[in-house]
Amino acid sequence: MSQEASRRRRVALFLDFENLYTSLKNRTRTPEYPYGLPPKMDFERLVAFIEDRFGTLDREDFIVVANFTHYDPQSGGLNRVATVIDAQSFLHPRVRRRRQPSPGKKWVIHNYADMRLAFELGRHVETRPADLYILGSGDEAFTALGRTLQEMGYNVIFMVPDLRSPSTDQNILAEFPVFDFLSTQSFTPDPPAEEEEAPTPPEPDETLVQLVGRLRRAFRSAIPLDLVQALWPDTASWEDALNKARGRGRIDLWEDPAGIPCISLREERLYGKVHVMPVREDVARTARLLRAVRELAAQAPQDADRAFWRRGLQKGLGISAKEAKRLLALLLETGVLQDGRLNRPNLSLTHAQRLAQRLRSA
Repeated sequence: MSQEASRRRRVALFLDFENLYTSLKNRTRTPEYPYGLPPKMDFERLVAFIEDRFGTLDREDFIVVANFTHYDPQSGGLNRVATVIDAQSFLHPRVRRRRQPSPGKKWVIHNYADMRLAFELGRHVETRPADLYILGSGDEAFTALGRTLQEMGYNVIFMVPDLRSPSTDQNILAEFPVFDFLSTQSFTPDPPAEEEEAPTPPEPDETLVQLVGRLRRAFRSAIPLDLVQALWPDTASWEDALNKARGRGRIDLWEDPAGIPCISLREERLYGKVHVMPVREDVARTARLLRAVRELAAQAPQDADRAFWRRGLQKGLGISAKEAKRLLALLLETGVLQDGRLNRPNLSLTHAQRLAQRLRSA
């Protein structure tokens, strides 16, 4: 492996195979085939898609769990690129006879594969943590897993089998970056170059547009520019992303009636004009507080303690010591700050929503 490749981030993919298979089958339903057709899946193409866009995906980091009594693990080359775990979820015969004397779904443990996948995810985080976790499911049960990973400081993306399916959890679509599994199947890897080249990073303006869209769906309010900047993953690329998105006509910058700088997508215009609206009070306070946290985090020493944050909030926001102490307690309560890792705040959409909710009810 070259020195450049060794610096690429490691990706882990945890795939809910049953959710993927069932959702893809439902997408092919027609009057002629009311139950859908067996889906065609190319998992080598999936791995190539992920490695082209996100980083290295080793077989040990591609975990698939299902009761493979019902599925073929060789389908689409799955067993060649992934660690396949056969979750035999059948109840013990004695338990089976006691609960249900006749055949049926109750012969299996409900959600056993989901529980096993969650267990394997926890073990992976403990033994060989990756830089990015991709959760392959649209099931609402995985929303909590994604939030937990974010709280621990990991980047999380969802690969959804069907973005338009009613069974796809709306919280996943609102809170996390997502991509459709079928988009990976149309991907054709470029032929290997004579010399290995560094992967092309995604366009920063596209990442910014996606973030603004998720914030609008989550808060249903005008979005302060400070909030977007606070949640932006890389401080060094912020100005470049903002300038490119604006120069390419993808965003608008404006002020709400109270003079708060805001950002919106160009596609949100009404009759060609920006729809000026007020920023909701809790969203404005969340933006101001998280922006202060972002700026303090850049100065935080390795051994930052509560005293550092209390003094920093007091000075940065121009508030009293009592108010700074109250806000610090709120940041700890919502998980934005965590004891033991106070030099690395959790700045994510999930934590921003929790903070806004607490500020609204305070």
